[in-house]
Amino acid sequence: MRLLRRSKVVTFVRHAATCPHFEDESYPRCDCSKWLRWSRAGKQHRQAANTRTWGAAEKAAAQLQERLNAGESPATSAAVAQPTIAALAETFLQRKLSEGIVPSTERKVRYQVNLFEQFLTSRGKVYPTDITPTDIVAFKAGWGTWKRSVTKQKAQINIRGFIRFVSRGDRRDELLEAFGKVKETRADTERLEPKPFTEEELKKLLAQVPITFPDPIKAARLTALIHLQVSTGLAIRDAVQLEITDIKDGRLSIRRQKTDKGVTQRLDPDLHRELMTVTNSNPKYVFWNGRSLPQSATGAMVDGLRKLMKDAGLWIKGNVSHRFRDTFVDFSLGSGWSMDEIAAALGDTVTVVERHYANLASKRMEDRLAKLPVRTW
Repeated sequence: MRLLRRSKVVTFVRHAATCPHFEDESYPRCDCSKWLRWSRAGKQHRQAANTRTWGAAEKAAAQLQERLNAGESPATSAAVAQPTIAALAETFLQRKLSEGIVPSTERKVRYQVNLFEQFLTSRGKVYPTDITPTDIVAFKAGWGTWKRSVTKQKAQINIRGFIRFVSRGDRRDELLEAFGKVKETRADTERLEPKPFTEEELKKLLAQVPITFPDPIKAARLTALIHLQVSTGLAIRDAVQLEITDIKDGRLSIRRQKTDKGVTQRLDPDLHRELMTVTNSNPKYVFWNGRSLPQSATGAMVDGLRKLMKDAGLWIKGNVSHRFRDTFVDFSLGSGWSMDEIAAALGDTVTVVERHYANLASKRMEDRLAKLPVRTW
């Protein structure tokens, strides 16, 4: 009877491609992933030690050696297949889709997660347990060519979400901490500052509508959209998908898509009549025909507004329909509205409104103080 050779568990290292000790699988002091290896009945088995510390890997090897010596079968001791980073990235994206994110957002998340996965692959990282804080820092260092801090912030949110999906416990906390913060540049701060239209600019913009869009029906609908956004501060996607029942009896009553907060405002009677006049063939919506995707309809409307602003000489790069929202806030502050009232009208929190419009509020206050009487001698 042939005796089976006793299995011996060996600890080894799967080095990253950038590790200076790449050719020495027994080097114990690097930060690369530690693994266990043994042979039995002519078949070799490998198993992740789930650690980057050599000492901890040796303890795991000793425990596995005891189980093998006790006669456990290779099937019991063999490693359970660990999903790769690439496979988990696809699963993560499928989950995001199941949560109902819009296609444009899905494309951005997919691009960012795939970029991260490709970066890890270039460093020899195949499994989630291979990822280190150093990888996170190095990946973020490559964002220097991204000009907008908001792009970096959104990417960081999405990549952190992926890390939460593939990691657990203290290890996950360590990786998340490595991201740090994304600091806004002065250019970002200036770009994100409110840019409301003046009354003269609004008149110029509205006068340009029939020139840029000679079709009277399209011109009337675009004019009504501008009137609506400037009068209510409504976001473009909420405005484009406005339902006729949302303005019943001359009151605007919707739930914002972005914040899921309710918005209720009294509409000017002339604006209400204008909106009811420009309704299209769709019996449900004011502006949208209901046939195209809502994202496509919103994008087409933004493209039209951008062209209009360019023709009127009023376009500012990266800022289109949000200027109407800024104009609403500017008018409201000048009319004596409080931040609480403006936040309620916009469907935002007071904190968000104060953060976005603090400088605008300060300028309005300066203008109001300048008109107050002063003591004379």
